[in-house]
Amino acid sequence: LPVDLELLDDHVLNLDVLTDFLTEQGFRSLIARVTKKWGGVTPTKETVAQAQDDTVGLPIEDKQPEQPVEIAALPVMTEIIKPVYELVTDSEMLRNVVVQANSSTVVALDTETTSLTPAKADLVGISLSFEVGKAFYIPLGHVTGQSQEDLFGTTLTDETTKDSIKQIPLKEALAILKPLLENPAVVKVGHNMKYDLQMFFEYDIHVAPLHDTMLMSYVLDGSKNGHGMDELCEINFAHKNIAYKEVVGKGKDQKLFSEISPEEALDYAAEDADMTLRLYQVLSQRLVNEKMLAVYENIERPLIPIIARMEWAGIKVDRDYLSDLSKDFAAQIHALEKTIYDDTGQEFNLASPKQLGDVLFGSLGLPEGKKTKTGAWSTDAAVLEKLAAQGHSVVEKILEWRSLSKLKSTYTDALQEQINPKTGRVHTSFSMAVTNTGRLSSSDPNLQNIPIRTEEGRKIRSAFIAREGYKLISIDYSQIELRLMAQLGNVKKLREAFAKGWDIHAMTASEVFGIPMDELSSERRRAAKAINFGIIYGISAFGLSKQLGCEVGEAAEYIKLYMSRFPEIADFMEYWKEFAKRHGYVETCFGRRIYVPEIHADNHAMRSFGERQAINAPLQGSAADIMKMAMRAVQAVLDNSNLDARVLLQVHDELVIESAEKDCQTVIESVTQAMQNTVKFDVPLLVDAGTGSHWGDAH
Repeated sequence: LPVDLELLDDHVLNLDVLTDFLTEQGFRSLIARVTKKWGGVTPTKETVAQAQDDTVGLPIEDKQPEQPVEIAALPVMTEIIKPVYELVTDSEMLRNVVVQANSSTVVALDTETTSLTPAKADLVGISLSFEVGKAFYIPLGHVTGQSQEDLFGTTLTDETTKDSIKQIPLKEALAILKPLLENPAVVKVGHNMKYDLQMFFEYDIHVAPLHDTMLMSYVLDGSKNGHGMDELCEINFAHKNIAYKEVVGKGKDQKLFSEISPEEALDYAAEDADMTLRLYQVLSQRLVNEKMLAVYENIERPLIPIIARMEWAGIKVDRDYLSDLSKDFAAQIHALEKTIYDDTGQEFNLASPKQLGDVLFGSLGLPEGKKTKTGAWSTDAAVLEKLAAQGHSVVEKILEWRSLSKLKSTYTDALQEQINPKTGRVHTSFSMAVTNTGRLSSSDPNLQNIPIRTEEGRKIRSAFIAREGYKLISIDYSQIELRLMAQLGNVKKLREAFAKGWDIHAMTASEVFGIPMDELSSERRRAAKAINFGIIYGISAFGLSKQLGCEVGEAAEYIKLYMSRFPEIADFMEYWKEFAKRHGYVETCFGRRIYVPEIHADNHAMRSFGERQAINAPLQGSAADIMKMAMRAVQAVLDNSNLDARVLLQVHDELVIESAEKDCQTVIESVTQAMQNTVKFDVPLLVDAGTGSHWGDAH
């Protein structure tokens, strides 16, 4: 060893030096753990030894320090005290709680339900906290879920046992809570607040004003960590929350939350509200200290009720159309299978990569065969597409089979199961704190990845329909990332082209290939389009050659010509790569930080990926921010008018709106103006709009 063993022995820690170091390095969870273990008392060898066992996961009361320390990184770090959680089971007690809450400035709120999808969920209980370490749980929809017998041996039903549980009738409790939840002088804080908002929509309660600790964390830390409640409590407080499965069980023994008693639910439910309040105190201060308040207040927070309304509204789906489309796809899939079997001379499981590889590279002896680490032939999309490009017709049919099979299983079959029986509509969930660039993502079902480049894929969109007397309007930003490149990179020729309304791809082709725009072939324009969109994603010569079907050297020459014609783009790319290397992140034009840890990777491929991220993220992130601000502007237009219309979906640069037929033209004009004027750039932001009885017609 390079040092004496004695120097490695336990020694007295200088708490000030340690916390200063941890603060500077951003080790928030370690700061929280140090605080809990030693508080403000200088550690000795004995106390250090006693603290060797990690306290993460112990109940809060077991970890409280005698003298908590205020730490610079967490100026409002809450003293971890023994929590006091109470059940509220009668109206008088609830009224007293509401009186206390109304005298507070901030109330943390959480709901317990029977489903992760608000449109399918029933409200089981509500938690409130307006004082750290103290929270209330209001049970509203608990049943035992277990058959019981009365004194005469009669089996009691869930409704019978529900009546026997001491809880306030749902409507009575909500009537008492409504003034608080809508009180403009009291801020309501939640974690993933858009879910909780929807649980109150059905009862005509519109919670406001509000904050969301999940979005606060997302704005501050992006992809550095997850933003779930449990992870944030471990990071910020070194506290492990009660797990859901500890309360309801798991596997075949798992119950609905409504099937456990209020007493069993109390600590779990109340803890969520308590910890939300603690997180709010820490994260709201960080937003100020780290100068990220504008991103949160101007972009993320206003979107919460808008997204909640979109999810709650859902979109109507034509079940019969999907069923017929499934049958059509099934017939095409069967016909392709028969043709593939005839071409290969054998029947096999097309869905098995191993069997497919053995047939293509073993039996047929096709080139490009490479084995994976497991010894099986690789049959991923890249391999098959290369073979198809070489003219192997059987591989083209296999790719078509894969595409149709995915469309059938992922969309035409699955979407029918996703239709809510109560509403007849599909209610997707828009995740607001997942992507690296600030974009929304869609799940359950994912409506943002419906393929539209093939005829079969476009047919899927035709299944989404307007209700009777209404039309769907699709309105999306035109070439927004190219326009942002022209604006943010100050690319003079692109700025001129957009200002004059030229065909941007034709102009690019003319510049790169030296051909007048009116003499361009469609192939040259297509190549320029691929270069335009490829460049903003940091495309390589190899990647461009695959898109254009040309040699790598030819693609490299195209990129070189492009950069020589638009030198500002090269400067823009180099600026952000160097910025990412220095800071570990890049920024949108509105100040959102997008972390790029791959920029420092030792692995060349990973580092190259990081460089491409550094180039594109400022553009894609700025586009995402603009769309979010545009959604706020659009909602304001619809709210402040007599137009019968509502936003249903957001798909990257596109909004889908359901409008009464009589209002369609006015809606298009009003929304177009709102979106185009969301931000004022020298390069104009334009939108394209279409309308129809279904999404396929509108887009």
